[in-house]
Amino acid sequence: MSTDSAEGHHLAFDVDPATFDGILERPRAGGVPCGSEPGEPDNGRIDHPLCPRGLFFTDETGNLYEVLSPA
Repeated sequence: MSTDSAEGHHLAFDVDPATFDGILERPRAGGVPCGSEPGEPDNGRIDHPLCPRGLFFTDETGNLYEVLSPA
């Protein structure tokens, strides 16, 4: 997957469902927008196009984080 205006680095992590749940709570609790697409990392969804659950979010330096889970 790609986006036209990606800045920084893209870091992807494949994690188990329990770890995904823990990671998902952190951006939500901190008010960090997250989403299901690299071009829309703030759409609030976790229905990743390549796996049952996944999310993208960015940091203040432009890095794009992707977290994937099989369930």
